[in-house]
Amino acid sequence: MYVLTPQQAQNIVDRMMKDIPYNINIMDQSGRIIGSGNPKRIGTLHHGAVAAIKQRKIVEIEKDEEFVKKGINLPIELNGIIVGVVGISGEVRETSRFGKLVKSTVVLLIEQSMALEKENLERNQKQDFFHSILEPETHYTKELAELALTYGIQLNKPSQIIYIEFSNSTDESIIKQFPTFQVAKNTLCLIIQEPNKIEQIVEHLKEQFKDASISISKRNDRISDGYQQCRSAIRVLKGLYSGKKNVISYNECEFVANVSEGLKHDPQVERLKEILANNDELIITLKAYIGCNLNTNETAKQLIIHRNTLSYRLNRIHQLTGKDPKNILDLVELLFTLINPIK
Repeated sequence: MYVLTPQQAQNIVDRMMKDIPYNINIMDQSGRIIGSGNPKRIGTLHHGAVAAIKQRKIVEIEKDEEFVKKGINLPIELNGIIVGVVGISGEVRETSRFGKLVKSTVVLLIEQSMALEKENLERNQKQDFFHSILEPETHYTKELAELALTYGIQLNKPSQIIYIEFSNSTDESIIKQFPTFQVAKNTLCLIIQEPNKIEQIVEHLKEQFKDASISISKRNDRISDGYQQCRSAIRVLKGLYSGKKNVISYNECEFVANVSEGLKHDPQVERLKEILANNDELIITLKAYIGCNLNTNETAKQLIIHRNTLSYRLNRIHQLTGKDPKNILDLVELLFTLINPIK
């Protein structure tokens, strides 16, 4: 049976009293006031409501009594079950004309609240399922496999992950064709089990979401493996390509992605990250330099700066970090610093 909460009841009272010039009370299924325009009455037993529940009909109170105010009390029914009572205080002849309207509105607001609760519950259940399949230790039990089917996923089938980071907040409902899960406010994860369609899907996503960053995993037996591959690949994409490219596959960068995972907490990388953290201009310059395959003419052209300015910036990176971007060994260290995000 649906149970009205005090918070829901008070919210409904507050909304209704903006339009109704009388005090409104909402009582629970026992007749106790759980929402009211008069805070002093909350928690008290409303005898008119008790009578309305017992009689399953509108109860009118013609005059004020010790434990009840004059007015009308209407039982709130959902699917044939009384879940509470709404009362309007005042002269019966005046409040009666608002009775049906108030009751209908209260029922509608409760149904909306129930629908929202159901939606939130389903969303939370979906997220719990998603988090469970991302754990490498999770066993694919029969129960989990059956739950996966409700989201369009066959756990006994290999899959590829498409990981999408947007520039702004988004919602999983924007992609309906494939199993889609919310990773963060601006990040979605698609689980694709049709190998021949992956290129077509990616092209469609690129066209639909031009500003998004997208990574694609290998085809794996376990979804958790593909998810980790995508996370590693997206860091390479965002760390090295500086807007020149917005899609990367794990196959393209597997070695670099795996090495960078092992350097996440490396003291040397951490030191370089701290040095460059507040130098956006130098970071952009370094990314462009790497993206242009160390070609200074191309880099200067891309950044729309003079070659002398580029040379100054590269020398500045050398001065600050002790690592020369023109030296291949030093550049490798700088490269992994970019992949492990500078926050």
